[in-house]
Amino acid sequence: MIGGKTTILYGENSYERTAKLAQMKKDAEKSGFEIQKQEIDGLSKSDFVNLICGISLLAEKRFVYIRNLSENSEIWQNLGEILPRISTDVHLCIIEDKIDKRSTVYRSISKIVELYEFKAIAAKDSKNLAEFARAFGKKLGLKIDNKTANFLISWVGLSEWSIRDAIEKMALIGEANEQNIREFVPQNVESNAFVVFEMMLLGDISGLQKEISKLKITDGEEGAYKFLGLISTQVFNFSALKIGKSSGKTTAEIAKEIGANSWALGKLDNFAQNISNQQLAVIVSKISQIDEVIKSENVDVWVMIESTLIELAIFLNR
Repeated sequence: MIGGKTTILYGENSYERTAKLAQMKKDAEKSGFEIQKQEIDGLSKSDFVNLICGISLLAEKRFVYIRNLSENSEIWQNLGEILPRISTDVHLCIIEDKIDKRSTVYRSISKIVELYEFKAIAAKDSKNLAEFARAFGKKLGLKIDNKTANFLISWVGLSEWSIRDAIEKMALIGEANEQNIREFVPQNVESNAFVVFEMMLLGDISGLQKEISKLKITDGEEGAYKFLGLISTQVFNFSALKIGKSSGKTTAEIAKEIGANSWALGKLDNFAQNISNQQLAVIVSKISQIDEVIKSENVDVWVMIESTLIELAIFLNR
């Protein structure tokens, strides 16, 4: 860790961003830096200049970190002029959710700061998440096999925070398995969409109705629009799976191409093999019609989704 330097941590993956900041703070302390958190509320441009360019009487070396500095336009717009003057006893770390790489600010600072981008994890990276889950479980004395790790990811989604929270719950229980995950870990809405879509394919109308009833309560009217989008994604993934399989591709190859979770897509393999192209066309058409109807008519979106999925469940399993 050295002074006279600025590091910017940015990107949608808040877990890895936070982990990087924690490591930097640890390294700074080992190097004799005093850790200083600076809030942006009430911080003027002159305050900021004094903070990072002035000499501190309290500590020889300081690691100063600031979150969301871009919200202070007076300072942010002048970073290109301020940062080259940073004191040799200061290491500044700025943490942002996102940065516009096309902006004048970015162009003015990109060559004078150290940049770390933390991109959101895509479904195609689920293998890495499974490894993360097993490694974190091991730290807590919990053995997690590959099958359980993949199910956990399909259940809570692609957030390392959610995976970590779930594993901590499993550690308290003492065992990580599908039953405990289903019973004690909240299911995320994307996973709900997959489960409902699978129930439709199976013809499980009772289960489908129960799931949607729960979603109506937890997600409300606005949640219906998001859920419809997620169901549409399931239809797209399922279509890609069937088309890809017919051309000789593996499930893993198809998942990588469309950015889907290969384990979850694999659960639909048997359905894709047994459904006809005509049946697939009906699924695509019926789901598309929901979107057309809600754009032109004043209808209950949840009712439209539920009735359409039930209609398809009956059609596919008659």
